[in-house]
Amino acid sequence: MVRAYEEWFGGYAIDPAHVLGRTFEGAGYHDIVLLRDIPVRSVCEHHMAPIRGVAHVAYLPGERVVGISKLARLVDAFARRLQIQERLTQEIAHTLDRVLQPRGVAVVIRAAHECIASRGVDMQGVAMMTRCLLGRFEREPFRREILSTLNAPAGT
Repeated sequence: MVRAYEEWFGGYAIDPAHVLGRTFEGAGYHDIVLLRDIPVRSVCEHHMAPIRGVAHVAYLPGERVVGISKLARLVDAFARRLQIQERLTQEIAHTLDRVLQPRGVAVVIRAAHECIASRGVDMQGVAMMTRCLLGRFEREPFRREILSTLNAPAGT
């Protein structure tokens, strides 16, 4: 049980900003960098019930880019803490913004919460979506472009 809890809540031992520590010069790349369908496995801090879903993380590079595995690790570092989805979404976006200093950041998470599926209203198949848009993604036309890109079917 101890090993399981250490794994499930291992995000407290990780400095998420450190995950993004190794960056590369952008080599003039200034279009959207997007990693879709990053698995999210977390635990609701209110009910200690599982949260399962996917995150989509995008940014408009400034001077630096980061390896795409680092984006997935950033999501995982915050998800492996007791969480609420709203805070999880913002923590990922604000850390990426602070460390990489891109021109824009977009984080969207879609997840199912066992607290609603297994107790209380007992509703199956309900998903919650949260998003945090920063920088250029807060304004048109970038806002419309990133939201349509995130809503496009996978593989497009």
